[in-house]
Amino acid sequence: MTIHTFPAGALTSERIEEIVQTFQTDGRVSGYRSFHSLSEGRIVWLLEAENRDAIVGWCRDQNLPLDGITELELEGHVGIIRKADDPDAGKPPLA
Repeated sequence: MTIHTFPAGALTSERIEEIVQTFQTDGRVSGYRSFHSLSEGRIVWLLEAENRDAIVGWCRDQNLPLDGITELELEGHVGIIRKADDPDAGKPPLA
């Protein structure tokens, strides 16, 4: 999970789209899920990468401010907690 804070007014839908497009072409990092606050200039991203250095390098190459990286071990969704590397993590349980 990464957190990014942008200067006031710098975070736009267009800029987010530009960043997301790099996930399609750069094999170091792939986006899993993201949360954006244009008014606060913040992005929280759930990313997959081989290691922390890959994320740092990718952010540097994309000119993304990087507040922090947190490796996730567990993921919760609708009251269900699973290991973050579980392929069903984040999916609701089958009824």
